[in-house]
Amino acid sequence: MEHTHHVFKNELAAAALPSGKFGANAAWFRLNILTDNLLSALKRLALPGDVSDARPKRLRFLVFNTVGKVVHHARQTLLRLTTAAQQALLALARSKIVALSPA
Repeated sequence: MEHTHHVFKNELAAAALPSGKFGANAAWFRLNILTDNLLSALKRLALPGDVSDARPKRLRFLVFNTVGKVVHHARQTLLRLTTAAQQALLALARSKIVALSPA
């Protein structure tokens, strides 16, 4: 429980409540819980083993804040990333997510 509290407080901004109103703060905290649940599902279902236990701050800098350029070429939309490691990680995650779909 202390680990979860630390993640909410320090990495998902639950310590900085946005308002003095209870309802707004409750909605903010619920969004933090939803974010944590989505990140947990992403880590368990789509990311490889060395990243599956990463905290949100590491995921933010490794996956979500990647530098890339969207390129339209030959009727395809491509994402060109800066490093091959990031490209391999996102390709693996995408293939695992596509494999989860029921269709």
